[in-house]
Amino acid sequence: MSPQVEALINNSLRGAVEIDRGLYGLKFSRLPSKYSHHHDHDQLTQKVANQGSGVRLELLTAATRITLTYRSTRDATLDRSFLGAPSVITLTCEGYSQSIAHDNGDLRIWDGPSLAEIAQGADSVATFDIPQSTATEPTTERLVKIWLPHNCNIEIVDLSANAPLNPAPAMQPRWVHYGSSISHCLEAEEPTGVWPVVASQQLGLDLYSLGLAGSANIELFAAHAIRELEPQLVTLKLGINTVNGRHLTVRSFIPAVHSFLDAIREQHPSIPIVVISPIICPGHEDLPGPTRIGDDGRAIGSELCDLDWVGDLTLVKVRQLLSEIVIRRNDARLFYLDGLQLFGPNDLDLLPDGLHPNAEGYRLIGERFSALLPTLVDVAAL
Repeated sequence: MSPQVEALINNSLRGAVEIDRGLYGLKFSRLPSKYSHHHDHDQLTQKVANQGSGVRLELLTAATRITLTYRSTRDATLDRSFLGAPSVITLTCEGYSQSIAHDNGDLRIWDGPSLAEIAQGADSVATFDIPQSTATEPTTERLVKIWLPHNCNIEIVDLSANAPLNPAPAMQPRWVHYGSSISHCLEAEEPTGVWPVVASQQLGLDLYSLGLAGSANIELFAAHAIRELEPQLVTLKLGINTVNGRHLTVRSFIPAVHSFLDAIREQHPSIPIVVISPIICPGHEDLPGPTRIGDDGRAIGSELCDLDWVGDLTLVKVRQLLSEIVIRRNDARLFYLDGLQLFGPNDLDLLPDGLHPNAEGYRLIGERFSALLPTLVDVAAL
């Protein structure tokens, strides 16, 4: 990679906080490395932070052909009972959208919790032909966004075009969203199907997504990372991972949420913050974690503890507690959004494993959030 291309990528990448050189090219992370000691005892958090949910290149160019070369790393089990979906990259420009999928990258093969081997693959080359607008001259620069794969780890190897590429300036209000796998949206068919991406495109917001599959447990380091991103809007989708991992109880959940909000408010006393409770998950509405998988392949809960003082968390309880926390804080710029308004009992046919929406379900969440957010926050005033 030439120094010029490296500088272009560094200056045009949005939705990631750090870019480093990897084995093949440039890799990125959505979490600052200075917080790695908070979570590196668990490999999952860094792995998903290095996946590009919401990450994109924003470019100004008159180009009609752009080629991005990258090396993906997907996951598979030794017996191939699980094989990660192909990587998908999407280009958008003036209402035009094109997605390209590849399955030729490296494969990280797991034997249970242990890494058995990494099978070497090849670089993926995505070439996009962008229609020339009839409303502009051929030399007129347009905003092009290249949305990177949301469902695997990648390194950017090269970027080229048939006209100069320039970083686009950040012009929209920065929206930082924090959530679980249901915000990461691994099951989406393309990176623009991730629900916060759907919403950011409809609302005109500069998305920074901290949707971290399996890893949003209201840890304080995440609140510190959020406030350092200088957001103008923060949304926090809380609760499902604390339930399905049985990580917290009523006694510890309440101060964890207050501390998380305190950390953001210390640095940003007046920005709007929206607390979003969990969408529907039938197995955990009235039962705590740990999550188990039933014979039908759907998520189910575990037995309630027979000791009332333990304070098991269920989703019904989490929604109640989050609503009460928002009310008690008496903060005019703090809002509560019931997750069942985004995805509820009438949407169960779009919840194939009982926990994660399918691609259609994620788009539906994004569209509903786009309609609901302006009822809480004056988006135009951000």
